[in-house]
Amino acid sequence: MFTPRARYRFYGSPSNYLSAFSHAIKPGKCDYRAGIESEVASMLGVNHAICVPQARFGLYLILARLVTSERPNVVMSPYTIHDVVNMVLCAGGQPVFADIEPETCNIDAGQVRDLVDDHTAAVMVTHLHGLACDIGQIRKICDERGVPLIEDGAQAFGARSGGQFVGSFGDASVFSFGRAKNINAFYGGMVVTRNAALAESIRREVDILPNESTPKLMKRIANCLLGDTLTARPIYSWLTFKIFRYGAIKGINAVNKVVQTENNPIRKEELPATYRRQLTQMQARLIQRQLPKLDRDTQTRLHMARIYHEGLSGQEGVILAPWREDGSHIYLQFPIQVEDRWDYVRYMMRHGRDLAIQHMRSAAELEIFKDFFKECPNARYTADRLVLLPTYPGYGEREVRENVRVTLQYLQQHRIPG
Repeated sequence: MFTPRARYRFYGSPSNYLSAFSHAIKPGKCDYRAGIESEVASMLGVNHAICVPQARFGLYLILARLVTSERPNVVMSPYTIHDVVNMVLCAGGQPVFADIEPETCNIDAGQVRDLVDDHTAAVMVTHLHGLACDIGQIRKICDERGVPLIEDGAQAFGARSGGQFVGSFGDASVFSFGRAKNINAFYGGMVVTRNAALAESIRREVDILPNESTPKLMKRIANCLLGDTLTARPIYSWLTFKIFRYGAIKGINAVNKVVQTENNPIRKEELPATYRRQLTQMQARLIQRQLPKLDRDTQTRLHMARIYHEGLSGQEGVILAPWREDGSHIYLQFPIQVEDRWDYVRYMMRHGRDLAIQHMRSAAELEIFKDFFKECPNARYTADRLVLLPTYPGYGEREVRENVRVTLQYLQQHRIPG
């Protein structure tokens, strides 16, 4: 659950919508896909980049080429969307869950070392919330054991570790250009790799797929436009926020479910036919237009994150991610962990604040994956307590400072007497 403005104000420019609608109706002849593939590959310092319709489909394409009957295991974080686990299953693999670090929410390199064995097809890491995991150490482990490394950089496009771009450490990696990412194209993704044979195999499969259907794309664009309209001032202040605040405070499911995800996880062992599509030229054009603004927008997010961190660090009753200003955290959102997040959310909403409850659960303990169950206490603890504060460009420093003020007020009122 979240107030919609906390996440949905990402599409921004009216020209993006005009371009999207016009190109969806009357496609141009320019090959924008090839253009952004070349640009992203050059940016990351890798040899190959391949557009895909969703990052999760990209993961499937990679895993399907690495998983074998002798090596079916994929070591991975449990703190991810359930459909990432589904991609392992659809590729014929078996998830082996390694718990996360409590503060970073990223996979624990020590557990990865303990879990890699002769049956491991790959190690798959996630750079969550824009924060690079301990990728250097995990790369070293994979090299020592002769195991491929896959990076899920869906939330970390543009992040670096030791000056090297996330996504360039792995044998293959994926990025997302979905609706809540720092570059968005009404869904979309990309596979990157230095492995020519892997790239050629994936491209052969992708190139024969049909484009995403125009009606489906138009529906996505219209939904996003509606979301941006409803979260624009003064509509948001006058109407939208009041509706969602009332739903959250009163526990009205009919309202809350509008902004909830991962509510009904479904296990998949065969890839849905609807996943087998290509990123359209229209979507590639939108990505191309946003790439030049990536670093500038990251600096804006970093500025907002600094305000959150300076205002909330050292406070009892809250866990913050480690502060980074070396490029290893792009702060897609600003994650904090509080003991009773529902109480905190209701308090913040009563005071007119924007925030999002992180929708992910510990996949290691989901009923649909019970045959792969593993105790992951850090993932379980985090999944019950994590809240996301907005950092997207356009949100505004004043709003960030007000979020800090009300959060401090909440923590003071709920402080346990010593």
